[in-house]
Amino acid sequence: MVYLIAFCLFLILTILTIFGIYEYYERKYIVNLKELPKSYDVIIVLGAGIRPDGTPCDILKDRLFTAAKVYNECICRKVLLTGEHKDEDYSEIFSMKNWIMQYNIAEKDIILDGYGYCTYDSIFRAKDKLKINKAIISTNRYHLPRAIYIARRIGVEAYGIASDLRQYDRMKKYRKRERLAQIKDFFLVNFSLKKRKE
Repeated sequence: MVYLIAFCLFLILTILTIFGIYEYYERKYIVNLKELPKSYDVIIVLGAGIRPDGTPCDILKDRLFTAAKVYNECICRKVLLTGEHKDEDYSEIFSMKNWIMQYNIAEKDIILDGYGYCTYDSIFRAKDKLKINKAIISTNRYHLPRAIYIARRIGVEAYGIASDLRQYDRMKKYRKRERLAQIKDFFLVNFSLKKRKE
């Protein structure tokens, strides 16, 4: 019984410590447009799903719009759109590309990565496959601490800009799910650091 209590206390303290680390990254590395550092390699837009008609969902539209603002302020030279590309019938990245180009993004400055199945994969591939060293990340505020933490742990100098421009459906569900993802990715990035072969 003593060992069980000790284990439970250790587990609780570990989880609280993990959440505390993410809160530190939130305070330190999430900034507004005026505070973003200049001349970064790329702004990364993390996928969030598309509708049956092939257009981005509201959350993704706002991530793209926020990224376009950063690009048009000449803070980043390129835009990396990362998400899932299954086939011609479902391509998150092509939907993202078609949507963001309405905001005066030069096609030559758009990078597509269709293997961004999750946040860790998207950030890991940005570093490992695309050799990105300095990046701004555009996603929702609840999601940014984890994305920034992963990036900085694998050697990407990253800052985040929150893309929340309206109220979104199911946000409570997303925030609860994010807590579990934070724990998973903390252990993944610190104790696995996988080197995937595509």
